[in-house]
Amino acid sequence: MVVPLGVWLIGWHRAVSVLLIASVITGGGLMAIRERALSHSFIAPYLDKKISLLLVASVRTDPKLGQPKQMIGYLKPASTTALVSAISIEVGGKVYKAHLPFRLTTASRISFLPGTVISARGILYSTSEKRVAALFAQRGVITVIHGAGAVGRLTGQIRSDFRQVARSVGGESGALIPGLVLGDTSLESHDFVNNMLSAGLTHLTAVSGENFAILAAFMFWFLQWFVKSFRIRLLISALVLIAFIFLVRPSPSVLRATVMVSVLMIAKARGVKSSAVPALGLAIAVLILIDPFEAIDPGFALSIAATAGILLLSQPIARWIFGYLHREKLAQLLAIPISANVLCTPLAIAISGQFSFMSLPSNLLVEPAVGPITIVGFVAALLSPVWPGVAYLVALTQKPFAAEIVWVAHTCAKVPVIHLSKGFLGAGIGLLVTMCGWIAIRWRSWGSH
Repeated sequence: MVVPLGVWLIGWHRAVSVLLIASVITGGGLMAIRERALSHSFIAPYLDKKISLLLVASVRTDPKLGQPKQMIGYLKPASTTALVSAISIEVGGKVYKAHLPFRLTTASRISFLPGTVISARGILYSTSEKRVAALFAQRGVITVIHGAGAVGRLTGQIRSDFRQVARSVGGESGALIPGLVLGDTSLESHDFVNNMLSAGLTHLTAVSGENFAILAAFMFWFLQWFVKSFRIRLLISALVLIAFIFLVRPSPSVLRATVMVSVLMIAKARGVKSSAVPALGLAIAVLILIDPFEAIDPGFALSIAATAGILLLSQPIARWIFGYLHREKLAQLLAIPISANVLCTPLAIAISGQFSFMSLPSNLLVEPAVGPITIVGFVAALLSPVWPGVAYLVALTQKPFAAEIVWVAHTCAKVPVIHLSKGFLGAGIGLLVTMCGWIAIRWRSWGSH
């Protein structure tokens, strides 16, 4: 709070400084309340005591199979984890009603849909994961009390059928398509995910806000040929996008894009000229008010940084590129991944401690392939439960685009990365490099004038 307080004291933009102070107090207060609620709940005396208890909980995320771990003298089998929300906990003959989030881990291969209510015996352990109260290690049999609702079953069926279509497409290309379209990464191998990370393409291993924005733009463009009313097109687009959220699961980047696109749609429907930057700010505020732990989520931070980079820097960078290439469309196309990477680089270095020279070239190479896979893959996913054969043919048309992304990932992953310090030092180095590049661009712009 030192910076906004200093700004307020010297009288420079006092209104902005007051808003910043209020935001810091609100966000910090919400985080403190949530932290205390999780760390000082009634389950605290039972953590790490190896006391068996019965948990009744609702599954919140799709179970994810991890990787085997090399321990001293043996290989620990892979475990499956999922985020669950407790409904009741029975321990020592007492039943407690609870609404605490837990991280469920089990050696069994489970595939419950979000919304399924289960009961299981297990042990509670403390965990470094901030957004959960404890780690629940399942011991015994997991019993299904009741399955997911109608929406959960429908979306689960679409995801399952599209996964089978992707298997038929085959190879790493087929595995990438459901991940990029629906966020289903179950077919992606560990080595492939690592290569995508090294190449700076990890955001393509699962659905992101970019895919959401592409689909929103496509829906609004497509409906103009059938629906003349502007507001009805907005309404239909909104309904389709809401269904898309349930289908891909509400990840931080998807939620951020949802709020942002919703604000822009409402503004257009009311005839208000809206700026995307305030919409992004509103999206950040709403999501952090709902879940303060989004503020420390790396994926959420990178998603916000990429969007802000595109909104704030794409036009200056496009003008800079146009000065060299003299091709307006090409300059605008290249400016999008460059502007996103500019603000993401300091954060990526702070998180991973690595800097890859191939991150920007790889994103430039795969950018033309992301749009077709997102749009056509979504159509194939909707067709998969009804006409799996047609869905397979539609998905097969996207295999060359997916193969391009796979080839870029494998090729760029072979280039060594620079290892830097994590945290503030790494972020400072990345920010310094970014500022030098920005000054160079502005210098070119000033020189032209």
